[in-house]
Amino acid sequence: MAIPHERQVVQVLRYPDGLPREADFGLDQRPLPALRAGEVLLRTQWLSIDPYLRPLLAGRYAVPRPALGAMVPGGAVSQVVQSTSDRFAVGDWVVGDTGWCDYAVAAVDTLRRVDPDLAPLSTALGVLGIPGLTAWAGLKTIGRPQPGDTVLVSTAAGAVGSVAGQLARLAGCRTVGIAGLPEKCAIARDAYGFDECVSHLSPTFNEDLRTACPEGIDVYFDNVGGPVLEAALSLLRPHARVVLCGLSAQYNQAERPPGPNLGPVIGARATLQGLVVFDHLARFDEFTAEVAPLVRDGSVQYRESISDGLAAAPAAFVATMSGQNLGKSLVRLAS
Repeated sequence: MAIPHERQVVQVLRYPDGLPREADFGLDQRPLPALRAGEVLLRTQWLSIDPYLRPLLAGRYAVPRPALGAMVPGGAVSQVVQSTSDRFAVGDWVVGDTGWCDYAVAAVDTLRRVDPDLAPLSTALGVLGIPGLTAWAGLKTIGRPQPGDTVLVSTAAGAVGSVAGQLARLAGCRTVGIAGLPEKCAIARDAYGFDECVSHLSPTFNEDLRTACPEGIDVYFDNVGGPVLEAALSLLRPHARVVLCGLSAQYNQAERPPGPNLGPVIGARATLQGLVVFDHLARFDEFTAEVAPLVRDGSVQYRESISDGLAAAPAAFVATMSGQNLGKSLVRLAS
């Protein structure tokens, strides 16, 4: 194929105030960086749309936020179209944080190879990517579910929560999910096998949650924070484990809400521990060896919300931050 001299990128035009808007982003045509030794030229096929981008743009993340006018960061599955390294050949598939663009130049040591025969390529950004690793590592290292435990998972229909719930169920646990829209609760029960799923949008949410967990909970995998976290803490059984993974309920808020009541944590002698998935990247092969067969044989299900074309990325991000996506949010570029 002909090597392009320019690429299309999505840039940050302004930092979101509250819920992101499509106008916060814009398309731009830019020169393609020259290829240097140890780098590859990549053509993007799948782009990951991730909630963590919202706190990143607000300057409330572990790394500095992108400057105005800079390309929006993000993970992607891409194909190598030119290489200056023996590590990757033309035609190889890789995943890396190459940003919202149609072509990227990346150092080979920032990329991970993707096996197209293992599962559909898009799964490298979802169930077999960072979201799946997050769920697996959170349960392995913090949640430690045991057969017979009750495991509660928020964002039960999301990319992380759905995998966490299914892995807990396969470990012999009773699983209860928390989601928002009725269709998300239905997916959690019918597609992901949760025994119960309650809506945090219900005016009787706290009562619904107590009814779904009559004997309390042994593990809570928290992806949202806020009032949902506080409701879950009130149900902790003795020596319960809480995986603090995300704060999606707070990402669009300008100010931090008050902290939850920690009294039940003391009474339950519970453990609350934060999860940062990047601490577990060295275990990616172990995770893949365990979870990929479960995906291939259908024991672990997944859903994807797919938009087409780089120009659709801002709208996909807005939809994700509005809770409109059903499963992992992706943008499909090259065919």
